[in-house]
Amino acid sequence: MTYPSVSLLLPNRDNERIIDLTLERLLEHTTYPNFELIVIDDASTDDGLSILRRWRDERRFDNFTLLEREHSGVARSLNAGAEVASGDLLVQLDGDATVESPAWLERMVSFHQSDDRVGVVTPLVTFEDGRIHAAGINIVSEKGMHDRGTRPKEPAGQRTFHSIAERMTPKEAGSLVTEPAEVDSSLGVHMLFSREIYDELGGYDEGFSPVWFEDLDLALSSRRLGYKVFFVPGVHIVHRPNLRGDRTAHSLGRRMAKRVRSGVATAVPERLRRKVREAEQKDTAYRPHELRRVQHHYEHFREKWGWDLMNPDMDTLLERYGDTEVCWAYDPARREAGEEIAAAWTASLTLDAGSS
Repeated sequence: MTYPSVSLLLPNRDNERIIDLTLERLLEHTTYPNFELIVIDDASTDDGLSILRRWRDERRFDNFTLLEREHSGVARSLNAGAEVASGDLLVQLDGDATVESPAWLERMVSFHQSDDRVGVVTPLVTFEDGRIHAAGINIVSEKGMHDRGTRPKEPAGQRTFHSIAERMTPKEAGSLVTEPAEVDSSLGVHMLFSREIYDELGGYDEGFSPVWFEDLDLALSSRRLGYKVFFVPGVHIVHRPNLRGDRTAHSLGRRMAKRVRSGVATAVPERLRRKVREAEQKDTAYRPHELRRVQHHYEHFREKWGWDLMNPDMDTLLERYGDTEVCWAYDPARREAGEEIAAAWTASLTLDAGSS
């Protein structure tokens, strides 16, 4: 196996409670011989930045760069990291997600390098409770966008939010997470792609600032360039958003505001409080300001791509993108090509195991 240079891009903001574990697991399981780690701190308001400075100064990673920036969001942070990256391949990571598989990078690089048509590869991402976050992302279908490994709860054509879905466990998913497979797009909690793709696309679309959807947009955009996107089994990432700092109150001002809200809440009957929460969250895990952000991203995607992520008009979509890799699943030749790539990579693993 050849070892192209790889740049790991890790944006961070307010991950004090998890960033040590994230870096410890990354150090433990990254045995790839030719990589650099670029951490981009997005003006953290907690002690996460001091933790990152300690990691930089201790030099436990051979090649560790820390960029300290004013707050601008994940998309801009990733673009800033890519500007100084030297790798032939780029990997987007999350500050609140831990790598749980030894030799993970060797495995992802081996799939990416196995065929020139491979553009983006993504692994299995679960939540701490064991449910699947994503094994790739489904976008181009009548059901609309949903994480692969989930089942939308709303009927096709009447969906409101992609997160309203039933999540499977890896055991329930079976071969969906144990076999390599072509997928529409990728979750940026963890994905690998070439510098060439990044440059040709002009980087991450900052219209998806401050966070979310910049990842699936980049991966799907690689298909417009003629590349394919694959789920690669054997690499497990645990996403731990409950340990993100922005779900706690760090500053005095935030703590005071939280106390005021709590005081008001105690004066309101629980039944009414529950109804208000349900109305605001619309049966999702998002808070009201996050829902507004998601709605903005849906609209930005619609303007950019020409279809509705939740309730796509498939006739219009196929007419616009039917002759591209975006609609690979609806083209027998493209679908067969993806199956051949996955099968060839699996066969190569068997040969390597037999010769060792």
